[in-house]
Amino acid sequence: MALLTRDEKKRAAIVSVSAAIILTLAKLLVGLATGSLGMLSEAAHSGLDLIASLITFLSVRIAEAPADSEHPYGHGRFENLSAVVQSILLTFTALFIIYESIQRIFINEALVEPNALAFIVMGLSVAIDYWRSGMLARVAKKYHSQALEADALNFRADMFSSLVVILGLAITSYAQTYVGVNSFLYKADAVAAAIVALFIMFMSVRLGLKGIKVLLDTVPSDLQTRMTEAAASVPGVLRSQPVRLRESGDRLFADVVVTVPRTITLSEAHDITERVEESLRQVEPRTEAVVHVEPGATDQETVLDNIRAIAQQMGIRTHHEEVHQVDGGLEASLHIEVPPDLTLRDAHSLAHRLVSALRQETPSLLRVDTHIEVISESPGERVEIKQSDMDLKRKLKLLAENAVPGCLCKEVRVYRSGEGLQVVLHCQFPGDLSISNVHLDTEKIEHVVRDEIGEAAKVIVHAEPD
Repeated sequence: MALLTRDEKKRAAIVSVSAAIILTLAKLLVGLATGSLGMLSEAAHSGLDLIASLITFLSVRIAEAPADSEHPYGHGRFENLSAVVQSILLTFTALFIIYESIQRIFINEALVEPNALAFIVMGLSVAIDYWRSGMLARVAKKYHSQALEADALNFRADMFSSLVVILGLAITSYAQTYVGVNSFLYKADAVAAAIVALFIMFMSVRLGLKGIKVLLDTVPSDLQTRMTEAAASVPGVLRSQPVRLRESGDRLFADVVVTVPRTITLSEAHDITERVEESLRQVEPRTEAVVHVEPGATDQETVLDNIRAIAQQMGIRTHHEEVHQVDGGLEASLHIEVPPDLTLRDAHSLAHRLVSALRQETPSLLRVDTHIEVISESPGERVEIKQSDMDLKRKLKLLAENAVPGCLCKEVRVYRSGEGLQVVLHCQFPGDLSISNVHLDTEKIEHVVRDEIGEAAKVIVHAEPD
């Protein structure tokens, strides 16, 4: 696709250059032959068009170069710079033509001899400018190329200015034949040239301002508003800061900061950023967005959500978070995981900072108890007890089934580690039982096993539906 884009834009630029060469030579020769300032001003205009078209051709080629270390946003702004350079050249040409027009109208007389060839050349110029301005405008709109758009506007101006010159030549020819060279009508050619110059100046200033706005990172305010609203409307986004935009050739870069619930996972946050990027492309298809995510609190957060979110924000790993209602207030308990080489003083300081942050965020928390344990960085070693102690396994099976009537213990595994025995029980429960009731039953089995088997350091009950 990029190759097709580059080829089509290059072809349009080459056509523009070829047409400018032909028209410049034709207008210059006829202008010198007739002495028409209007024709000569058109020749100068077309000559400048040739220079502008060459600039466009070069800028289009440079703009297609990929991004590099010195141009991380690509080289697209060479097209915008090209448009500004063209507008400056056009303005100087217009000023020169206006000066010559004033000289001919008020100070120096000039002999103008219109002929059929002059009208043929100018008519041909109108037809060619109409065709190539339309062709360039279509390609410029398709690929958002400001350099090609500048060329299209330039040739549209040429078309209208050529019509003015034709009118001036016609009036001059009429005055020469029927009124006389001393009539003011005989100066219609110079007047036409001045009108062409004013029109050129108007178009060049308008074109130059547009290019300067892009170079100064000026974008339409309504586009920023629509993009910000689009980002904020994405499900999962709590709010969006105003989108920052900058153009570079045919590309539009967007930076957006959105706030998402702090309790969601990293994967969920990434999915939201993907949807935000797509929403911006729906507003403007050429958008390349960078989305920055910030965490935020929501009204739907529970106290447990709050505890986990704050711990995660502080970079502290926790588990077994619990909250209880006590005497009209709330008390929480949780396990904090710390590196094994941390001292007790540092670990306690870490826990104290977390507790302070939790109570500040949730004033209803009257008390927070923490249990500090070591993060298991590497797999621990344990040995499975197999046939050597079948009596222990049978005892564990009976303990589980007697602790909870209706429970069927299908598998028992026992391991020995440095901490003691580790017991794993696979138990079946009624499939329609609520998970909260199943959790209470598994805890009951764990307590019974620990009470009866003094060596049991860890008990895991895996629940399955019957």
